[in-house]
Amino acid sequence: MRYYLVIMLLAIAMLVHGAESRDSLYLSASSAYSDGNYELALEKYEQIADQGYAAPDLYYNMGNAAFRSNRLGYAVLYYNKALKLDPSHEEAEKNLAYVSRYKEDQLEQVPELFIRTWVRSLVGLFSVQTWAYVAIFMFGILLVALLFYIFASRLAVKKAGFFTGLVTLLLFLISFTAALERNNEIVAPDQAVIVSPSVVVKSSPSLSGTDLFVLHEGTEITVTDQVGEWTEVRISDGRIGWVPSGTFEVI
Repeated sequence: MRYYLVIMLLAIAMLVHGAESRDSLYLSASSAYSDGNYELALEKYEQIADQGYAAPDLYYNMGNAAFRSNRLGYAVLYYNKALKLDPSHEEAEKNLAYVSRYKEDQLEQVPELFIRTWVRSLVGLFSVQTWAYVAIFMFGILLVALLFYIFASRLAVKKAGFFTGLVTLLLFLISFTAALERNNEIVAPDQAVIVSPSVVVKSSPSLSGTDLFVLHEGTEITVTDQVGEWTEVRISDGRIGWVPSGTFEVI
């Protein structure tokens, strides 16, 4: 019993120490940013992220520090990370739009079906946690409606339970699917940002491949395949090619 108590106390002590260390780093980073030492601020913020802590405001601050440090690629990356965790983060969205004007690669978008655009916009409305809460709430209403339909003696109540159940079932399926999609974006992300100043995109996963085009930092890409140290990527105008895996960071 004493052994388990000691382990528990050590675990609590480590958590408290970790929180204190994180708070100390955050204060140091904020102080460095206020003093105009943006590179040091970014370094401190990255140390917090390396500890496994992820929060929209942290990535937002990292984006600000990165942009002030003339690291455009990382600024785009961190603002996207903030929006990935909190799609409603207005400041991150505004700053991402602002820094994107400095990207050298201003690419056209390949037209896509309206339904795909609508579905992606719908899924991106909320975070995975919010979609999960909505799904749980809808499932609860569905169960209540089902109970009314089964046990109610009045026909009007049964009809109300039936139609309410149909609507909430549809809403549950939508929210549950959206939660799964958002979770998949976090667990197995395929969106990334070029962080190297420039990279030559090859026709095959080797240095001997034909040079297709050049991408510059800040360009957002979609990862489609990987072979060894090379990754196949697709850009918004539909072009596909291979880049070294160390030239980009996953959102």
